[in-house]
Amino acid sequence: MSGEHTLKAVRGSFIDVTRTIDNPEEIASALRFIEDGLLLIKQGKVEWFGEWENGKHQIPDTIRVRDYRGKLIVPGFVDTHIHYPQSEMVGAYGEQLLEWLNKHTFPTERRYEDLEYAREMSAFFIKQLLRNGTTTALVFGTVHPQSVDALFEAASHINMRMIAGKVMMDRNAPDYLLDTAESSYHQSKETDRTLAQKWSSAICDYATLRPDLIS
Repeated sequence: MSGEHTLKAVRGSFIDVTRTIDNPEEIASALRFIEDGLLLIKQGKVEWFGEWENGKHQIPDTIRVRDYRGKLIVPGFVDTHIHYPQSEMVGAYGEQLLEWLNKHTFPTERRYEDLEYAREMSAFFIKQLLRNGTTTALVFGTVHPQSVDALFEAASHINMRMIAGKVMMDRNAPDYLLDTAESSYHQSKETDRTLAQKWSSAICDYATLRPDLIS
């Protein structure tokens, strides 16, 4: 396949941030807006980005330009804290946090001991992220290692960047969701090995953890 066939050309209005921001007051000075811009993507990576007039000559005649003028194009969003097992219970009512956990969250998370169910919900979760412009996320699974396996499996099918891990809980939860420091360590180590360093441990709410599990 020639390089031309892997090239995508996108035209439209773009806005992004040109540097890492440590202070919200710096955001305005770091914003970049291009009213009529061009983005060239080759094999999933940015090949060129800038003003349309400066880059249009780089587009081969055989490439169709995706024209989104009149729309605003932004980089993918990054969600730094999200629980994918709670996808199906969004909006579930609870007067207090503990009531909500015991009535909705814990019973829902129990279902992720079933690998096929975890796979089904992982696919749904990732589709929802992408529908809303999120292309990278730091994701909590459940205490079940297979919940993480299913998530990475779904993400790998579309080459999506994902940071995730099994949740560790050894108190203040039903017995069917509790693990120990030792079991969490060994399960995390095994998942780390099988996923070839693509996995990262995730620790749940401190209310469900004893100090020895954190250490």
